[in-house]
Amino acid sequence: MYTLTTPISQFTLQTLIEVFQLFQSEPTLQTVATDDVQLSREGVPVTVTRFNGALTIRHTQAASDFATALVDEVATAWFARSGEIAAPWQVRPHHWESFQALFGLDKDVRLLFSSSQIEAEKAAAKSRGEYFQFSNCVHKAAMERLGFGFNGPLEPVSGQMNGRHAVHVAYALVANRPVPESVVADYRAMEETFKYGLDWARPLLDLPELRGAVPPRKWAGLAQVLRHAKITLSSETAPAYIAAMEALPADVDPLVIDNRLYEVGLLQSLPLPDRFMSPLDVGIPTSELAMRLRELVADNRRAEDLKRAEGELAKGLISKRLYQLQRQMALLDHGRSTYEWPNRFATGLAERDVEYLLSVLDTADDWNKLSKQAVREILGVKIRGLKPSDRRRAVFALCGLDEAEQANWELQAAATKAQKDREREAKEAREQAQTVRFHVEDGSVLNGAEFVDQAISDGFSEIRSERKGASRIYLLVNPARGLARKLKAKDGTLAYARAVLDVQLAA
Repeated sequence: MYTLTTPISQFTLQTLIEVFQLFQSEPTLQTVATDDVQLSREGVPVTVTRFNGALTIRHTQAASDFATALVDEVATAWFARSGEIAAPWQVRPHHWESFQALFGLDKDVRLLFSSSQIEAEKAAAKSRGEYFQFSNCVHKAAMERLGFGFNGPLEPVSGQMNGRHAVHVAYALVANRPVPESVVADYRAMEETFKYGLDWARPLLDLPELRGAVPPRKWAGLAQVLRHAKITLSSETAPAYIAAMEALPADVDPLVIDNRLYEVGLLQSLPLPDRFMSPLDVGIPTSELAMRLRELVADNRRAEDLKRAEGELAKGLISKRLYQLQRQMALLDHGRSTYEWPNRFATGLAERDVEYLLSVLDTADDWNKLSKQAVREILGVKIRGLKPSDRRRAVFALCGLDEAEQANWELQAAATKAQKDREREAKEAREQAQTVRFHVEDGSVLNGAEFVDQAISDGFSEIRSERKGASRIYLLVNPARGLARKLKAKDGTLAYARAVLDVQLAA
């Protein structure tokens, strides 16, 4: 037993590792003078010192001997059980935390040993073909004394070696092992009891009758279903759920559990989303075409949603409850399909918006199939199954344009597109040219775009190229004055000058 005393507080601790933990965690110890920190073990004084501002206890023992002493203290205080070593689930969580803290003492081994001791330990380890690390000494001592190290022992139910205390406690509870009430109370008092995939263990703390009632994997699946359904079991309700699980295999999937509980009436149907609880204004059709298109869209969406739900159920991807919900939603959504898209399409056709209609109808047969079907049914114009040129002609005919008018429209469209392309290319070239700098004759500094703009305004109106060795140079020339300014392709000035001159030529 250790007693640590300062002018303002006193602490009683079982093991030295707890003393080290206290040095790191207790704020009041950081402001107390070293001489005012008194430590004793069973009444025998222990010297406390500071290293690099941190309270510590230096040792003269060999590292292996010190590690053995630390582990022995922990083993005697918390793990000794009538000649046997306690399992982690029999040890309180803060004691397990202190045990694991032993392996972190070598974060700064200079807190434990002097420089000469450390060098001697390194030399001894090197002579054995090893590398000195104090945590290795602790691990060896723990394996000899307890049979496990930092990673903990094998957990019998899961069959996995695990250093997480919560894992051992969770599996002990589900197997109905005699977990001490002090351990159960500690876990009940935690804000976040079981994390990282152990959520299923929480109900086992509060309802002892659940422990051992259902095999581990089956219980984990049941707990998951109950958690998602926001159902908390009680002593009165638990037996019905346990009975419902008896017919299921031990490794059952949570979806099967969900279906089983639904079948026996322990789970209710899933509620419809809030959007179905209020009316929706679907709009008014602007034409017969819009009316038919809306019908086709609604029918198609319903068919696809029902088919998807059927397929997911058949593959075991969704529960029966979710399938019923998806089916109900598909049927209700059919009547909530709006006229927004059908009216927009019908309006585009009524207004002979050629560009818009081409974007919808002059497409591959697999695209916008419903719009093309509505046009065929209501207007008698076939769009699908045609050659691209015939399909495009059909769209123009829908807009009342003959072949000559179509040619004129496409000529104008091409000119508009070319102009937009030039403007876009000029903008991109200008942005690139703006990233370079030029020093001009008057001493000012211009970016590349300003340099080109100034040159063109001064009459530099031609771009010429010359061969120079293996490379080619580009010049912006003023023909009247016989002057030239050098341009570069990679800094954007050549592209920008071409773009500006092209725009001027097109104008």
